[in-house]
Amino acid sequence: MKRLQQLATVIIISAAVFQIGCDKESAYIESAAALKTAPDFDLKKLSGGRARLSDYRGKVVILDFWATWCPPCLKEIPDFVELQNKYGDKGLAILGLSLDQDPKRVLAPFVKKYQMNYPVLLTDGKVERIYGGITGIPTTFVIDRKGEIYKRYVGFRSKNVFEEDIKALLN
Repeated sequence: MKRLQQLATVIIISAAVFQIGCDKESAYIESAAALKTAPDFDLKKLSGGRARLSDYRGKVVILDFWATWCPPCLKEIPDFVELQNKYGDKGLAILGLSLDQDPKRVLAPFVKKYQMNYPVLLTDGKVERIYGGITGIPTTFVIDRKGEIYKRYVGFRSKNVFEEDIKALLN
């Protein structure tokens, strides 16, 4: 009987800890969902210089939080390269926000290998928070020409998903 009580206590404590974790996760999701206007930022570009989201006002923006060590992120990159080639001159801008720990060492060869034709930005830790907390990668925001968040995706999405969003917003 005592062993059963101990097991019940462990289960109750585990459930409470799990619930606290879920509440924190829910808070991030709700804060991201509450965002209507995409928060502006000022970040270093891997290629040099700086980029602000407001520099891209008037364009449809795909804002992708990713890392070189993330397999689903790597799967999306060729699609983003293709979409940038296809829609870049029609008003699309893709921005890759790297979450890598040692970006200066790993990013340059990676960008060259994957022939990334869009700016790669170095996050500062603050931008993840102002976008509601990035709890999984890739996390991708699709932003309309007015700077409003159209959609937010957590996890891999196929090129077709992004292409449908792009077409809807470019028209």
